[in-house]
This record gives sequence, structure tokens and C-alpha cells, in this order.
Amino acid sequence: QALPKDKPTLQSMSTQNWTRPDNVFCTDNTLDSYIICDTAPSLRAPKTDHVPILSTLDLDLPQATSTINLNYREVDWKKFSTRLNVRLSEIPPPQPITDLEEFSHAAKNLATALHDVIEELVPKSKPNPHTKRWWTKEISQMLERKHELSGQSYKLRAIHDHPSHEEHQKIRNR
Repeated sequence: QALPKDKPTLQSMSTQNWTRPDNVFCTDNTLDSYIICDTAPSLRAPKTDHVPILSTLDLDLPQATSTINLNYREVDWKKFSTRLNVRLSEIPPPQPITDLEEFSHAAKNLATALHDVIEELVPKSKPNPHTKRWWTKEISQMLERKHELSGQSYKLRAIHDHPSHEEHQKIRNR
């Protein structure tokens, strides 16, 4: 128990007697983490009988490392392809590879060209831990289209056989 003995945590509204129905329990491992565990009668709100219990803990929290990722969803792929073709035209043209040294050189040229274009054109992002990593631009566009059709279907709700209702249902069920 982290709260020191003989610390009242409740004052009865009717009798004004002080009692201690509230306790702060912890394990032997966590007891060492408590710097302060005490009541604060001066912070008690009006018309309440319980006294706040203030606890200060010394916890070693590991620093979260934020990684910067490449955001391939935001790439302009036409521009990327054009730029990559320009970079590939700057290296020697393909030819039959006869030994390991030629292979290593060709692989290094290709990797360097690809790396340079990625560094130049692929935006970097810090991922939000709450993002839906599977969500894409295409899904956003489909959702926007569904909302448009939903609005049309709602506006034309009095016309039961209007084609907008069927189109809305098709995209909604996709």
C-alpha cells in the first residue's frame, strides 16, 4: 500500500467524521517508483466527500524513436519514371556481362540511379501511430465518390426508380 497509514480519504457529509475507505495498492516492484503518495484535502471540490489522492511516480520511459519513412503513396509516378529514364540514360547502356566486376559495376550504377531519384522525388513522412497504413489515395477517391452519390440519392429520394439510387447502392456495397 503506497498511501501512508492514518491518512483519511473521506469526510462523511452527515457526521463530518474522517475515514479511510480509499487505498492505493501496488506491488513490491512498483512501490519503489512512488516519490510521493499523499492526500490533498485543500483540493477537495465543493459538495464532495472524497479527498483527492496525489501520486508522483518516477518511471523510466524509453524514448520513442521516430523513423522517417518514404511516402510512396504521394509520388508522382509519371515524373518519377521520366526522371529515372533520364538518370538511366546517363549510365553506360546495357551490354552482356562477362565477369563479376562488370556485374558489380552495372548493379552499382542501377542502384545509384534508383536511389538518387527516390531521394529526389519520394516525399518523406513521419508516420502517425494512429494512421491507417493501408489507406490509399484510391480509397479516398472512392469514398468521395460514394459521398457524392449518397447526396444525389438523398436529393432524389422521392423518385424511387431513379438510376442514382442503384449507382449509389453499387458503389456502397463494393
